[in-house]
Amino acid sequence: MSPQVPDQHSILSALNANTNAAGKTVRVWPASVLNIVRWCRAAKVDPVPQSAVIGANYHERQQLAALGGVAAALAERSNMPINLETFPPPVQRWLTSAPNPPSELIDALCDDLRYDVDPLALVYERIVSGPRRRWLGTFFTPAPVLEYMHGIVQKLPQAPRVVADPGAGVGAFTVAALHWWRKPEVHAVDVNVVTLGLLATRPDLAPRRLGTASLSRLGIVQEDFLEWLKHHWPKLEGPRLILGNPPYTRHQQMTLAEKAAARTAAGDLAPGARAGLSTYFFAATLAALRASDSLCLLLPANWLEADYARPVRHKLWQMTNRPTELHLFPNDLNVFPGAQVAAMVVFIGPERKRRQRLKLFRVTGDLGTGFNERSAEEIDRIGVTPPSFSPRRLLVITHSPAGSATTTTLPLGAMAVIRRGVATGANSFFLRTKLEMEALPAYACVPAISRLRDLVANNLDEAEHAGLGIRGARCWLLSIDEESAKDPNIKQVIDEGESSGINERYLCRTRQPWYMVEKIPIPDILIGPMGKKAFRVVVNTVGAIPTNTVYGIKLRYRTAENFAGKVEHLATWLRSIEGQEALLALARNHHGDGLVKLEPGALKQVQVPARIASRLMK
Repeated sequence: MSPQVPDQHSILSALNANTNAAGKTVRVWPASVLNIVRWCRAAKVDPVPQSAVIGANYHERQQLAALGGVAAALAERSNMPINLETFPPPVQRWLTSAPNPPSELIDALCDDLRYDVDPLALVYERIVSGPRRRWLGTFFTPAPVLEYMHGIVQKLPQAPRVVADPGAGVGAFTVAALHWWRKPEVHAVDVNVVTLGLLATRPDLAPRRLGTASLSRLGIVQEDFLEWLKHHWPKLEGPRLILGNPPYTRHQQMTLAEKAAARTAAGDLAPGARAGLSTYFFAATLAALRASDSLCLLLPANWLEADYARPVRHKLWQMTNRPTELHLFPNDLNVFPGAQVAAMVVFIGPERKRRQRLKLFRVTGDLGTGFNERSAEEIDRIGVTPPSFSPRRLLVITHSPAGSATTTTLPLGAMAVIRRGVATGANSFFLRTKLEMEALPAYACVPAISRLRDLVANNLDEAEHAGLGIRGARCWLLSIDEESAKDPNIKQVIDEGESSGINERYLCRTRQPWYMVEKIPIPDILIGPMGKKAFRVVVNTVGAIPTNTVYGIKLRYRTAENFAGKVEHLATWLRSIEGQEALLALARNHHGDGLVKLEPGALKQVQVPARIASRLMK
């Protein structure tokens, strides 16, 4: 096989998405990467164990097993001698049990290590699909982001004696730490046997100018970082730095046992159940810092605003003796291809004698030209912890007179009950069209709404709801129980659901009986939780039941006198410029797609002016 020799442009294009003539996004891969992957596919060796790379399927684990031969061949090209026997036993077995690849493939791969885009990371991405990489949260750090973070850690008052790279992957931060500082011990910690082996054998690992001493400073650790943090981190002398890109594993991919262990590691800073693994890493790291320690982590931006991260934000708000910086990349920038998540960097420095402000930086630039920081907005960490660290919320605090929020506003949750709509588990079954509704007894369905964008007006009255039905929308919710199920027409619907397997879906099978959805109070106002520039607010005159894609607001003070006027009074304010700004102040960026999202907890904290609240609370 004769590999093509790529130029620098073809290497860089592998990182960035291109658009073809049909307008679809495609990725371009360097020839060296494609040829290595083809060889791994053709090798047909026994797969690595599932425990070695959790989430990868059988065919991917076969290719990963063959990749061990590539890593062993790379070790022979290292700047310095690499002794495979010093590696963890699972890594040794992976390196020594695979066939040797043709030397011209390794030559091309080594050539590509000169460029900014890491071909080892691209090989792994090409073999293991994005959805299956999420089980271990394996998404690699682009070189321009790494260089930007180099500028941040240069602010440290002294070089660290120890650097730990959590979820080290193929070693972007590990290699950088060995190059940036001449003396510290560098610990690369990961559970993934394959990425750890690729890191340990990469030829560019040791800077030539530092000789063999560079590799003697490196520790390759195949272990859960949270366990390593608990048992080994306390033994290391400071000043210490935790530097890296923790695994982006969503909470759905974590088992109950893993979540319990992660909560234990985070201690008092343990986030809520919906937190991903990166937030647990951040919380546990924060809890383990000594006075001279620092951290600089590349994280998904969700923790800035999500309810589950309140303990972490509260801790940061109280750490007024430490320099604290939040660096936010553009929301629509795809820093991690395939992950669809907004990215940010958090930096926390060693303790100082003077009070330190929290600094907020808006990062400018892109993956092609690199990144720069704008001048910082500085926030005094005084008073209660803000419910969100979104830029809008933090800047409201910065520019508002001290104490004004408590004296001139009230949280919306003080005057209204706020909750998500009904989670049916199968909207295509439980939401009925007008024709389907008319074939059932009158009591079997109630008005419903699942998408506010389908509405023409801002008042969902009978006429507006009827218009939905005429246009074919599913706007009637099945509202049946065991008694009504005796009716032959309703029993036929239930039988149809069971024959289609609806009763076996997750939410349905947890209900008894499966077809009886949750009963919720009818909200007075409906609000769409997502938007770009504004949130849709609709008065619910018809009394429709929302699904869980819509939030409901139900006033607490329900005196009959002009109650409809109170509802309209609040809805009008929420639609106003002032109201929309109050909503946006507590919204969070949503997965790097340019949208912002309100969570129910944040909606409860929306600050309503006293002139509006006083009328609602009579």
